Amino acid sequence: MPAIDLFGFLDGTSAWWWVALALALGAVEVVTFTYFLLWLSFAALTVGGLLFLAPETTGTTQVLTFALSALVYTVAGWAWLRARRSGGAADGGNLNRRAAQLVGRVGVVAGPFRAGVGTIEIDGVGWRARLSGNLDRDAQPGPGSLMRVLAAEGTTLLVDIAG
Repeated sequence: MPAIDLFGFLDGTSAWWWVALALALGAVEVVTFTYFLLWLSFAALTVGGLLFLAPETTGTTQVLTFALSALVYTVAGWAWLRARRSGGAADGGNLNRRAAQLVGRVGVVAGPFRAGVGTIEIDGVGWRARLSGNLDRDAQPGPGSLMRVLAAEGTTLLVDIAG
């Protein structure tokens, strides 16, 4: 029984066909903004580059190179985009959430706490603060006490005694 070459029609294909496919995928990517087609476009360029270097590459090798390149570029691109969208840096994800940037910082009680709610000052700015569940509501911190920011809920800081 003779071997079946599923991708034999690609044997002898010019590298320019893969470059044209890469440009077409890139053009569709520009319209859709999905980023997915960008990685496929890079994979097509990879196969085109391979064919420029080794024009005798078989159709099966071309398809395998495209598939593996697409997989590698997609996974790497996904990881890059995920890091970029989360800000990449520790505070980058909180760029426009000022209260969230204060988590871990220590502030000074600026006014009395009543029913677990009061004001603390960090960098000269007063913030509404609520005591964490770890503190007894009856033991209200007095002015000048140091409080550590545990979390931010909107513009209210969840605080605990620094120590």
